[in-house]
Amino acid sequence: MKYAWGCLLVIGCGTSGEPMKGDVAFTYGTAKPKLVVGAAVANKDMPGQMLVQLGDDNVDCGTYLDAGITFSAPSGTFVYFSVDATTPGTNASAYVSVEHSTGNNININESSGTVTIDAVMPRVTGSLTFMTTDMDVGMIAVSGNFDVKRCF
Repeated sequence: MKYAWGCLLVIGCGTSGEPMKGDVAFTYGTAKPKLVVGAAVANKDMPGQMLVQLGDDNVDCGTYLDAGITFSAPSGTFVYFSVDATTPGTNASAYVSVEHSTGNNININESSGTVTIDAVMPRVTGSLTFMTTDMDVGMIAVSGNFDVKRCF
């Protein structure tokens, strides 16, 4: 019987991914997803840059959200942006993407926001402020501090 309970506990587990520390507040229309996982990975398209990825689920060192719309996109709600991988600083016009993916439906909103990177080693820490409006979703806003694992 103890093995059956162990299996149920594994199946019933919650969020998957690298735990994120911070207090990022996220509004996606009327929803308020809680960003609890995150990772910084090398940007595949821009050498010297890192892609910082935050999400409510399914973000770890093997995740690469800036791949465009693909059939292998993880389910969840995500925020990601690319910044210098070696030097902390503030980018007042960083290009920020918000992705909401469920089943075969992926919605991506992109606009500029303010990103401040306080540290790039051993973890990536900083803050983010972003706001845009989607005709179907409504207001999308992200703000707060984050601390994620550096995966490269």
